[in-house]
Amino acid sequence: MKNPLLLIVSMLVICVAHAQTKDYLQGHGKEVQAVIKSEKGVIRGYDFGVPAETVKKTEDAQFIADGKNFMIFKKEIDKKEYAEIIYYLDDQQKVNGFGIAFIENINLSFEESLIDDFQKYFNERYGKFITNDKNDEVWTSKEGGYYVEMGDSSEGGDLMEIEIEIYKK
Repeated sequence: MKNPLLLIVSMLVICVAHAQTKDYLQGHGKEVQAVIKSEKGVIRGYDFGVPAETVKKTEDAQFIADGKNFMIFKKEIDKKEYAEIIYYLDDQQKVNGFGIAFIENINLSFEESLIDDFQKYFNERYGKFITNDKNDEVWTSKEGGYYVEMGDSSEGGDLMEIEIEIYKK
């Protein structure tokens, strides 16, 4: 290369650009990493408005069921643990919301750890949450105009259910 200064400046620009790209998934547990999957899009690489057919063709979680306004996939975390990924659809069969549900046998330490890790992830990505009238945590995206709502919807018994809903404002 004829101009070493140009090489140095180019490398510096690349390093600065890379440093400014925040990877919120780093340092989080296997549940957050497996379910969120990608920093691109809202979750799992998908944004609002993506056609249902695109999700069906490209989603790597196991397809479980669909209906007029939804598609459900099962994402295995490990042999004993999984999450349901729900894509809510509008009348044009485009994604207009996302859902995540962990349904597990009650294990209070696991439940607390799971909630804490998702709170930490969403706090890093969206800022501090507020608590709504249902006692759910709610985050507001800075770009994209959507909400993330997380709560424990367990109804007693031997199962706990942690639900995360992502929807437009």
